Amino acid sequence: MNQKIADGVDLNILQTNQFKTIRLTVQLIAPVTTAGLTRRSLLASVLGASSQNYRDQVAIANQLQAMYGAGFNMNAYRQGNLAIFSISMRIVSPQYLKDTVDLQEQAIAFIGQLLLHPDVIDNQFNPVIFKREKENLVRYIESVADDKQAYAATELRQLYFQDTTQQMPTYGDVTDLATITPVELYAYYQSMIANDYVQITFVGNINEAKTLTDLAHLSFAPRAVVLPQIFYQQPLYNKIQTKTEVQNVQQGKLNMAYQISAYFYQEDYYATLVMNALFGGTPLSLLFTNVREKASLAYYASSAIDAFRGVITVQTGIESRQKERVLTIIEAQRQRIIAGDFEQAVFEQTKLALINQFKSSLDSAAYLSQQQFNQSFVPETEIDAEQFAQAVLAVSKQAVQEQAAKMQLQAIYFLKGVDTDEA
Repeated sequence: MNQKIADGVDLNILQTNQFKTIRLTVQLIAPVTTAGLTRRSLLASVLGASSQNYRDQVAIANQLQAMYGAGFNMNAYRQGNLAIFSISMRIVSPQYLKDTVDLQEQAIAFIGQLLLHPDVIDNQFNPVIFKREKENLVRYIESVADDKQAYAATELRQLYFQDTTQQMPTYGDVTDLATITPVELYAYYQSMIANDYVQITFVGNINEAKTLTDLAHLSFAPRAVVLPQIFYQQPLYNKIQTKTEVQNVQQGKLNMAYQISAYFYQEDYYATLVMNALFGGTPLSLLFTNVREKASLAYYASSAIDAFRGVITVQTGIESRQKERVLTIIEAQRQRIIAGDFEQAVFEQTKLALINQFKSSLDSAAYLSQQQFNQSFVPETEIDAEQFAQAVLAVSKQAVQEQAAKMQLQAIYFLKGVDTDEA
C-alpha cells in the first residue's frame, strides 16, 4: 500500500506475515549539502539522546524496555545526491503479545516524541545535551584517523570526487562541527522538519486502517519538495588523480577508484554487478584469489560498487614496497575479465552467490524497508527474487567483458609506511 498523507509526506506499507516483528521507519529526505551532512549527523545524536518526555538515555531505555525490548535507531546518511535522516523502530508484532497493549501506537508515539518534541530550552537545544553529543561526535570523527582502512577510504573519496558534497563523509566535517551552536542547530532542525520530503514505511503484519489513525502522533505539515535525481554523475578527469601520504603504519593502504557508466538497476546494472563480483566483490573474485591468495601481495584485496555514484573502489592492505607490483597485478585482473580469461564454473558460481545474497537480504525487514525507499526514487528496484535471479543468470560473458572494459581508473590513494623502501 502506498498513500499520500499530505503534500510531500508519503506512507508505504509492506504487508507481510514473514516476520514476528513490525519495522517502522521515518525518513526525512533533502538534497545533500556539506553543511547539511554535518548537522544531520549531529541531530541524530542530539534527538536520540533526550526529548521533552524522555529527558535522558535512562528514560529512553526504560521506555524501550517497557515496549517489550523494542529496538530503536536514529541515523543520517547519503544516497547519491540525497541526504536521508532516518528513524526506525522494531517492535513485536501484536499477535505474539499475551496482553492487549497497543504496541504499534506506543511505538509511533515514541518516534513522534523524539522527532517532533525535542529537548529545547529558550529556542535552542538543551545546551548540556548538545555539548555532550557534539563532543562525542568530534571524538568519533577524530577516531576515524586511527582506523587506517577507513582513513584511506575517506582520503580516496576526497581525491576522487569533484563535488565537495560527495567528498565529505556521511558523518560530516569536524571543522564545520566546531562552528555549530545549539541555536543554529535548532533552526536547521526546524527547517528540516518543515521542508524535507517525508517517507514513512511499515514492514510487517500491519492493520492498515489502524495505522492511519495512529499516525496522528506523527503530524507533518504539507510541504512542497523538489529533489534532484538520486544518481550523482561526475565528469571524467583528463588524468588519474594520485596522492601518496606517509605515516608510521605497519601495513600500507592502496585504494583505487574506477568510474563506471552503470547505475543502480539502470541499463547494464546486472552485468556490472556480476563483473564487480568477479573482479573483487566476493571470495571467488580474481582480486581475492590472485592478488591475496596466489601472489601473496596483499593482506586483503577487494572491490565495492557504489551504484548511486557510478564508481567501483578497490581496497587493499599491502607491504608498501610492493605498491607498483600490486597496481600491475590489479590491472592484470581487469584485463583478464576483458579478455574473458576466467573459468565458466567461477562465472556461474559468482552469479549464484549474488542470487543467494539477494534472497538472504529479503529475510531482513530492514532491507525490505530500504527497498521501499529505493523504489520511490528508482522504480526499477521493484523486483522479486525470481526476477532478480533471471536477470543475473541472463548476464552473458560478453556483457561482463564489456563492462570491465568501460571501467576507467580515476584516482589512486596510497598510504605508505614511513619505514619502508620506496615503492
